[in-house]
Amino acid sequence: MPELHSSLPDHGRVSCSKCFSGLITEWNKTELRLADWHIVNNPMSWGTATPRFLLLGISKGTTQCEAIATKPHDEVPFDGFRPALTRALQVLGLLRPEEIIDDKISAAERDWGFGSMVRCALGLIKADNSVKRSGSVVQRLAAMPVKESWIARCSSTFFSVLPASLQVVVLLSNDDRYVETCFAAIRQLRPGTRKINSVSYGDGQITWVHIIHVGGPGKNHVAAWFEGEGVQGDKRRAAQAAVRHALGDAVHQSSIAVPVSAARVPSTKVGPIGTTSRSLGDGKPIPPNPVRDAILTSMRAHPFFVQHPAETMAEGTKYISAFRGRNGRVIGFDKAVASKHPMWLRDEPRVRELFEKLGIPFDGYPPEKGRNSNLKKLPEFNGESLVRAFPRTQGEAMAIIEGVAELD
Repeated sequence: MPELHSSLPDHGRVSCSKCFSGLITEWNKTELRLADWHIVNNPMSWGTATPRFLLLGISKGTTQCEAIATKPHDEVPFDGFRPALTRALQVLGLLRPEEIIDDKISAAERDWGFGSMVRCALGLIKADNSVKRSGSVVQRLAAMPVKESWIARCSSTFFSVLPASLQVVVLLSNDDRYVETCFAAIRQLRPGTRKINSVSYGDGQITWVHIIHVGGPGKNHVAAWFEGEGVQGDKRRAAQAAVRHALGDAVHQSSIAVPVSAARVPSTKVGPIGTTSRSLGDGKPIPPNPVRDAILTSMRAHPFFVQHPAETMAEGTKYISAFRGRNGRVIGFDKAVASKHPMWLRDEPRVRELFEKLGIPFDGYPPEKGRNSNLKKLPEFNGESLVRAFPRTQGEAMAIIEGVAELD
């Protein structure tokens, strides 16, 4: 196997004084004031220097700067908003429903790397001589000419030679001007980089994807991103599409799920992946099916769908688990199959168009055609024409779910 070269720093504190005009620097003590900018020389890195996935904040906020003095190295990054960050990465499909970001931030990690676009702590000097490290910092940073910006300076050091293993870079903040500034900086280093959509760009090897800054002050924007509403909802879907574009079939494998999920769903809601067969009453036992269980775990935490009110058991109506979306559409999951993951929906042209667009096989079920008797317990399905889709992976199932959520 060829050696993997990388200019990304190794896990730990980083020695770099590029922005300090040749000064002899002392880590986390040397400060620079330039115009109304304030920068502390404390670059840091976490995880591997040859990752598949790289997560970058903007700089260090006040919470992270304070954590440096009181907490271990691995507890500093994204301190204060890791649960929301976990959920965001699950939404993108880069973490499974049972995974959390805390477990990836370690020197032993081999798939993930962590840092920030500006590795030192960057802030703005206020009129009272205090330093502000959030809010308008992003806008001011994005407004700087690219060749003079802190982003370009830092990128030219740490992104000059990116490893062949790297596939996806996730950047916090999808502010339009910030996206454009980062795009311009990366394109200087990698001229083949082109826009994919409003929040992503790439060159065929690496895809850069911007998401809402889940630790930022804009709580309404964060909520809208997760709920898929308005402009932020569009940006969330664009980010998800960019990840699917980057990873292709790999996003469907067991190592990478595509859930819209909260962090760590309690185990009381669904059996562990790989569980043995179980029965939900009299009759044939439910066969084990890890992919089906992972899909159901994601559905139970989905912000758009809720368990169907006709359900009388926590795990569904015997062999069917059904969910109803805020748009009134119902999805039923057939749990009686061990090797496939059938999904039931009401038959309508837009649903068939969705399946065809995604390339997912399906069968039509007119009212007179036999079907699982448990479907009759769902008023929206009883006596209606249905379609039964056959997603081959968890990723395909979640693509159907997201498509149905977008239907009027």
